[in-house]
Amino acid sequence: MQRSHRCQKPCLKAFQTHQALAAHRSSTVECLQRYNNYLESLITNLTGLELGEITSDDDANVDMEDNFNDDQNHLFLFGDDPSEMYSRPIQATEWMGMSASMGEPLDGAGLFYEESPDNAGEIIDHQPSVFEQWCSTHRDQYNGNLYYPFASEAEWKLAVWLHESNLSLSEIDKFLKLPYVQAHPLSFQSGAALRDRISQMSDPTPRWMAKTITPDYGAPLDPITLFYRNPIHLVEDLFSRPSLSPAMEFSPRRVWEDDAKDTRIYNEMSTGDWWWRVQESLPQGSTVVPILLGLDATHLTNFAGDKKAWPVYMSIGNIRSKTRNTPSEGAWKLLAYIPVADWTDDDTVCGTLTMRLYHQCMEFLLQSLIKPGTEGIRIVDSHGAVRVCYPRVAAHIADYPEQVLINCAPRNHSPVTTASYKDLDDPNPHPPCTRDHIFSCLSAVCAKENPTNIHQYTKAAALVGLNGVDKPYWRNLPGVEPEYYLPPDILHGVIRFWRDHILKWTQSLVGAAELDRRLRVLQPTIGFRHFKSGIGHLSQWTMREDRELQRVFVAVVAGAPRITATVLENLRAFHDFLYLVQYRSHSDATLAYVEDALRVFHRTKDVYIKAGVCRGARGVLDHFRISKLALFHHYCPHIRELGSSPQFSTEIVELHHRPLAKDAYKSTNRKNFMYQMCLVLDRNERVNCRQEFFIWHEKQNEFKQLEDRFAMHTPRYRAWAIDNILANTSQEMEADELIPFSRNRSLRLTKRPTRSHVTIELVSRLYRLPCLHQEICNFLLETRPTAHMQIDDIDVWTKLRMHLSSVQDDDELAPMRTVEALPPSEELPYGRCNCVLVHDSEEAAVVGIHGYRVAQIRLLFLIHFTDQRIQPLPLAYVEYFSRPRRNVERGICMYEVSRQDRHGVRTGEVIPMEAIARFVQLIPKFGSVARVDLSSINSMDTCRDYYVNSFADKEIYQSVY
Repeated sequence: MQRSHRCQKPCLKAFQTHQALAAHRSSTVECLQRYNNYLESLITNLTGLELGEITSDDDANVDMEDNFNDDQNHLFLFGDDPSEMYSRPIQATEWMGMSASMGEPLDGAGLFYEESPDNAGEIIDHQPSVFEQWCSTHRDQYNGNLYYPFASEAEWKLAVWLHESNLSLSEIDKFLKLPYVQAHPLSFQSGAALRDRISQMSDPTPRWMAKTITPDYGAPLDPITLFYRNPIHLVEDLFSRPSLSPAMEFSPRRVWEDDAKDTRIYNEMSTGDWWWRVQESLPQGSTVVPILLGLDATHLTNFAGDKKAWPVYMSIGNIRSKTRNTPSEGAWKLLAYIPVADWTDDDTVCGTLTMRLYHQCMEFLLQSLIKPGTEGIRIVDSHGAVRVCYPRVAAHIADYPEQVLINCAPRNHSPVTTASYKDLDDPNPHPPCTRDHIFSCLSAVCAKENPTNIHQYTKAAALVGLNGVDKPYWRNLPGVEPEYYLPPDILHGVIRFWRDHILKWTQSLVGAAELDRRLRVLQPTIGFRHFKSGIGHLSQWTMREDRELQRVFVAVVAGAPRITATVLENLRAFHDFLYLVQYRSHSDATLAYVEDALRVFHRTKDVYIKAGVCRGARGVLDHFRISKLALFHHYCPHIRELGSSPQFSTEIVELHHRPLAKDAYKSTNRKNFMYQMCLVLDRNERVNCRQEFFIWHEKQNEFKQLEDRFAMHTPRYRAWAIDNILANTSQEMEADELIPFSRNRSLRLTKRPTRSHVTIELVSRLYRLPCLHQEICNFLLETRPTAHMQIDDIDVWTKLRMHLSSVQDDDELAPMRTVEALPPSEELPYGRCNCVLVHDSEEAAVVGIHGYRVAQIRLLFLIHFTDQRIQPLPLAYVEYFSRPRRNVERGICMYEVSRQDRHGVRTGEVIPMEAIARFVQLIPKFGSVARVDLSSINSMDTCRDYYVNSFADKEIYQSVY
């Protein structure tokens, strides 16, 4: 959810930046006065507390939470957080890098860690930060005009709006010629002048350069120009960004499950063995800067034309993965556009020439990293701290075609191991493809064939497991380890393998028509893709279709005649592997689960060959020599070295194609477009940098004002008070249509109910719940037997929002789930009611399903009592399913539940809404053939037996098993 900054009541207008909020307050006298009064009240409270109670610095850590928490515009919140009942065992907990002494638990999570003994990340000096230097320069040279070359703040805002509006130059000219604009003269009179002024801005952003490349081999059809930026400048830019500062890490850590240090935890790059090993090889106090590269070719045109780009992106591993891989944070920078050349040479060697040109360009791009990587370079962060940094290329994110290109491997070979084509389906991993192994093979080939004879060289290279590249670009880069340099790719690896193979094989076993029928009859659920026409009609697939289908696939196909026990075991093992490798945090135990799942898949995969559904272009195959399959062995070793795999998915690279390639191309006239794209990106970065500077400058001013107000207090108390005030004023607020009911923020109802102040009898008729009144009375008698409460009326909701803490990180919220409880109607004769887990006994554990009951929510309501002194009571009417067995059903490894009734009539029960623990999805047990009368309207009400789907989402997978 995008962060918002909201004005005080009663205004409550939301703004995307502090700068916009400050501008609103400065232009609205009432809002500014309310804000000043608000700050004064906070400061008064704090000052009074200090004078009355705090007598020393040690007492300055008084808990002032109540002074800074304002729940009045949030949500209905009930009881204790039910997500705490579903915390994954500690091995799946994500460590967020809190600071503590060696051997201390992290924030009470029970995790222990040890820091590098070499005083890694040591600060050796302080100097003005980049923004401080830039601010001082503007004050000295431009009479304090921070908006130069624009005349004022108002003119700057207009210029930004015109720049970001995607208007053409002619459209901007028309706007500037409007009478109103002419009556308020600007310092620029045309769109071209506006762009010139933006290009004149002296913001500290890395500059674009161009280099004419003369290929070492071959004759290009046209001159080749490489557009690039210095990678060291990009590193310095990322270090200087104040917005990235809270997410920066400068030293490696080993994280353990407990103080016994028997089980390691792997998540961020700093928790892997690679960073620790590199740190030990450098001088004491050094700071490792893991360089991350991303490569992926893309089409610039959508439906016509053949314009392509080959962008290379760059980031650093010092930025925590969540921040680094959020596109809006701008932590991935465009390093270069690799030229796409056409050749006059014979077509049989053009592919090799393109590969060699890529390595030649990349070697030129990264040559500036060689000396700093061995001798170090002083880099200043956003706070002015100076460190001696050693940039080392750690990972290059790419899909399979680029992976074999980077590591000089031929197609249909493993790029990270010595596995050849005949070894791709081996159940055991092959030795890693190390730097020494690649160089020894290159030396042998070069001794036999001259690289200028491309035909003969390529043939000789193929015999030793290489492609036609003779000089890898990384050969002179310090510390590159090819066996770990290429991360396993979740998107184009395991997910694409599922689409291209597992899905097709299983579809052949079940039958396309039967599979479509089963998918169509599933109950629609908010947040889930409903394949209302099946999948046979889909002509274009995206990653979303893959992931949505993977949620339900195993349970949907179970029971079909050709889905034997072995097939089901194989499907379950593969989907376990698929979900496990997407964990954002791993332990030795979860990595063992990954290896076990892969072992079971290999042991049972021959069932597809025996069934005759493993097919290639020439018919049925008798092997599984698929390049992606061999890379599955790479996940566990890579996670131990560099952290969890999702942070290295090519999905991250592809998300940056639109803003950094496609949109830039649209802003050109399609002639000499690469040069124009660089100009567009340069202007965008200058504007974004200036915007970030203004946010930083505003926070600096606010901080200085607060320091002045607390100048008379003790330094420790002053720091504590200022931190609390700044945290409170910048706190993200929820939309004001949702209101709080208690301190638990897990269960949420809209402020306005679907039906308000209605009688129980009316609701009983509308929802067809004849026992509603009796069940409410039974609940009140059980929970408050001595109280005399007369019910006035009730409010009814049709949706309950569940926003639980993530299983892997209590400080992070999982995606919100919306549970529906729609009443029966003509369109929905049974209504549409989703299912949940309900706390049932003290046996409820942190994982698993025991101690809970699966229930279908039929009604969400709030009771109002005649005596208004009694708090309204949020309740739910549910219909329970049978208690799940102690063990999951064999093969599918899911719990099975059944409908319960009394003499053919379903009965329900009223429960407190806070007893609801988690959303779950039930999928009918279809048997050999799905019933013809089933539809998406009645499948949840007319079937008897259901699977509790453990693949519904990643949170459920880690908690309900």
